[in-house]
Amino acid sequence: MPRPRVCTTSPAYSFVGDGEPFYTETVRCFERLRAAGIPAEIDIYSGNTHAFDMMQPNDPVSLRAAEIFNRRFADAQARYFAPQK
Repeated sequence: MPRPRVCTTSPAYSFVGDGEPFYTETVRCFERLRAAGIPAEIDIYSGNTHAFDMMQPNDPVSLRAAEIFNRRFADAQARYFAPQK
């Protein structure tokens, strides 16, 4: 029997290049989040490696990845962050 959820979790988002050394682990992590009922989306960038967005920050693919990530983060801040005391 599944355990009841005692807290809520905000949706998860990330991106990964398919040349990332931990590509498979990252994809599996997001699969497990979804299986647990947590909304989780991952964008996969073909032909890119770890930190591609930092190593080539002006590349159009990097700019797109950063723009999507920043938009998702701003949405999470606005909707899910609890006030800090």
